[in-house]
Amino acid sequence: MNEEIHLPRWEDFPDIELYIDQVVTLLENWLSFMPHHDENLITKSMINNYVKHGIVEPPHKKKYTTKHLAYLMVVCIFKQVYSMSEITQMIKMQVKAYPLEDAYNYYIEDLEQCLHCVYKGQAITHKQPTQINQLTILLHSVNESLVNKMNVQRILSGKEGEQ
Repeated sequence: MNEEIHLPRWEDFPDIELYIDQVVTLLENWLSFMPHHDENLITKSMINNYVKHGIVEPPHKKKYTTKHLAYLMVVCIFKQVYSMSEITQMIKMQVKAYPLEDAYNYYIEDLEQCLHCVYKGQAITHKQPTQINQLTILLHSVNESLVNKMNVQRILSGKEGEQ
């Protein structure tokens, strides 16, 4: 794990609408740090299935927006541990309570902090929330489960010495 991991914030997303091939390429690049055992983290078919099942809104004229990128980032990360129905439920809870941009940025910043802690061999700490409630506790639990799973996979693959 490289300490230089920086996941895109809302404002880092392209200001233009993208075609599905461009979305796949961006997501693969942003999520390349995740263990995936020679499996694709995201494909056009996966995106089409997420749209078909209502997890992600359909594109407008085959083009994807910042909102699509945020949803797809979260889905790609969450699916490492959780089922699609759990992912859908968790996303709906967050966006009902917080503006999408705020919910996404907080989630990504907290995940990044958790990743750095675990891979440095430190106790997990979280980004300080503005308030602690059930949704914050849920999000922190999600990130802990994700980074611990990634850490186990990293150790089992023999890459635990990578810093």
